[in-house]
Amino acid sequence: MRTSVGLFEMVTACLATLVAGMSLMLPIDFAWTTESSALQLDLLAHSLPRAIAAGVVIALIIAVFATTVNHALAAWGSALGGISLILVTHLVGRSSGPGTSLATLNFLDSIAGGILLGGIAAAVLRGRLQVFGWTFGALGSLVVGAALPVPHANDVSDPTRYGRWPAIDSPPPWLILTTLALVALGLLANRHRAEVERRSVELPMAPILGGLVYIVVTLFGTEWLTRRADDRIDIALAAGATVIAGLIAAMLLPRRDGTLVLLAVALAAVGSAIMPSWLPVWSSAPLLVLLALGIVLGLRRPGPMFALIVLTVLVLYCLLALGHDSHDRVRNIVVGVVLALTAGYCFGSTSPRYNPTRVLGVAIVFMPSVVLALRDHVSRGDFTTVTVDAGRWYVCQVPTANSPTPYWTALGITVGCLAGLVALRRLRAPAVAPVTAPAEDETDS
Repeated sequence: MRTSVGLFEMVTACLATLVAGMSLMLPIDFAWTTESSALQLDLLAHSLPRAIAAGVVIALIIAVFATTVNHALAAWGSALGGISLILVTHLVGRSSGPGTSLATLNFLDSIAGGILLGGIAAAVLRGRLQVFGWTFGALGSLVVGAALPVPHANDVSDPTRYGRWPAIDSPPPWLILTTLALVALGLLANRHRAEVERRSVELPMAPILGGLVYIVVTLFGTEWLTRRADDRIDIALAAGATVIAGLIAAMLLPRRDGTLVLLAVALAAVGSAIMPSWLPVWSSAPLLVLLALGIVLGLRRPGPMFALIVLTVLVLYCLLALGHDSHDRVRNIVVGVVLALTAGYCFGSTSPRYNPTRVLGVAIVFMPSVVLALRDHVSRGDFTTVTVDAGRWYVCQVPTANSPTPYWTALGITVGCLAGLVALRRLRAPAVAPVTAPAEDETDS
């Protein structure tokens, strides 16, 4: 019986975080988007980073609130409210027209995704199956989002280009409805369960404070670099501020829970530097398998320090190989395989005592990093406008950089996180027993 409940919650958590991640990161899109003006699309693109920031802050608040209340009704009810708001937003959007503000709808969609992400985290993160499903869905949304490119002509100056933008309607309605049904069943089955997590004696607001510090610094840094990315001092200041903000967020968390924060900061920097702007649709399946394998390896053989070393070596390799043929398929495949495995391994290797910490880790990965802003500036010289890459055009994605600057910045951030992890291990004692697996005799890595 316990196994069947665990499997149900794993599937529910996976689909819920997949929908939440896509709602948070991807710009909202409907059939009538093809008739929207260029101004509407530009406003959508420019507001997307702030919408993501608002969504992840809401996710942290909901996760902390539901965990503090410590009742399944609050956690599952929050998740149900989030997925219901996503459904309502998409229904309203589909029945609206070009006069409707895409930026406003996207903000609502991101906030709803944040509510769902935080609520489902508080509801199910108490066993390895549930942790696997929740983490796999959250990280998988990055892969799925990158595998949903928008085909278009190369001529960005074409005045009719917006009229040929086909809507992808993401997340798809069938996925939203399926997730809604599963979350409703979870609420019905757990409505009388009193405890969802062992209470923490440390400051319960720590993930919110840490998240606010990192998100504010990251938003300011990305906007700063879009205007001053030609100055090495400004780049160094932005990268240093990112590392310091990550370290502050890590130190605010109890014991060694901050390990996940440092891993997420490094992963976001390295991924932003080397991940291609789009993935072939066929590649999403093997990458998801590798992602799942990385999570399982991390759960069974945790090694946060090893994960950071791998990220450092990976970005250093990409930096050294920059002058060679960037279309070397074998090298690109190897880099993609290592990145997918390492991403899963980073999140599987840590066992935070306080579940909202996992939400903070995912929030850091979802946020646009200063490395992405640098890569964007190198590619086009401005921020969140149309990009052309490999015969496709994008509103928010950017092509792989041909400059070493994003790679050097990612390397500096990763080395800073490595030093921060060493300091955290010296200053903080390991956790006695992780909350996510109370029945097992493990210690926090």
